[in-house]
Amino acid sequence: MLLRRLPSTAVSLATAALSRRSTSYLLSSQRRLQSFNSISFYPTLSFRSFCSTSEISPEFTDLITYQPSKRGPLKPGLYLVGTPIGNLEDITLRALRVLKSADVILSEDTRHSGKLLHYYNIKTPLLSYHKYNESQREHKVLKRLKQGEIVALISDAGMPGISDPGTELAKICVDENIPVIPIPGPSAFLTALSASGLSTDEFTFVGFLPKHAGSRKERLIASASETTTQIFYVPPHKLGQFLEESSLIFGDSRQCVIARELTKIHEEFWRGTLGTAKEAFSTRQPKGEITLLIEGNSNSSVETPSESQLENDLRELISNGHSLSSMMYISGSQIGGRRNIDEKENNIFTRLEKIREENQSRRFRLISSMLVTVYPRCF
Repeated sequence: MLLRRLPSTAVSLATAALSRRSTSYLLSSQRRLQSFNSISFYPTLSFRSFCSTSEISPEFTDLITYQPSKRGPLKPGLYLVGTPIGNLEDITLRALRVLKSADVILSEDTRHSGKLLHYYNIKTPLLSYHKYNESQREHKVLKRLKQGEIVALISDAGMPGISDPGTELAKICVDENIPVIPIPGPSAFLTALSASGLSTDEFTFVGFLPKHAGSRKERLIASASETTTQIFYVPPHKLGQFLEESSLIFGDSRQCVIARELTKIHEEFWRGTLGTAKEAFSTRQPKGEITLLIEGNSNSSVETPSESQLENDLRELISNGHSLSSMMYISGSQIGGRRNIDEKENNIFTRLEKIREENQSRRFRLISSMLVTVYPRCF
């Protein structure tokens, strides 16, 4: 109706103005697109949101198409690919390219890894590879690698070979002169350490503790004397046991950080002393994978114990079922530096012999005979 009331000249002018505005807008948009593409490493980038969704658009896979003029095809070999530890968006473009280009993907759990591949629309076939079938799979995988295939290895989360399958296969490939190419990615213990608030200058990654109680105590005893931050992986159902044992060896006052569900919605960092943690989690069993960090030993000076104190400590160690190696480690570290090793050994074995004379049990006789065999000069 409005056009009918306007003269023909006005209509033509209005139409021309609209046409010029449309053309100007399109040209401006094209220039912005060209400017964006000129600084992008991936010219086929799709304008889509990177928010978490149940399924990602197939266009996202364009991100892993490199410019052939600058990037050649992948060379054959074993690719150790880091994968997200919780949030599926925590994966590199290089990792996606390798997973898409590989002939086969070795996976710790094919069902779990299948969700990641589906999310990024990757169709590469999966082959199960875990600690229960490593030895059976190695020959088959090695044959495929020698035939020039690209084999990608992933774990359920993080970097393969770090408290996960992959170490033995990498060793075999190195021995056979087959290229082993790391594709860096997330790591739970580094993620936890970076936000822990504890010292990051030096640290010791212990991982999972042994299942055997004696071996577990030996490892905790060794960690307790270290001045570096100690990092452990702890299953959620064993957190109470870990806190009980570590607080006895490290002491209740040692600071610790319990990192749980890293990069996920319910991510949590609990900070406090081991004693407080033991109380806090005595009636609460958290869910999800746990990375537990303990501050290093700040007491750099070692105080030499008295003879009676050392004898009491040795009696307690023996009664608690400690092995010979753990007794040697604890007693040796208490006496002092390595410069006086001969005197140190004589002191330790003299006191052990005194304890043996007081109690002629089978265990003490066995320990004494072992000491005579290993260190005959001390008797």
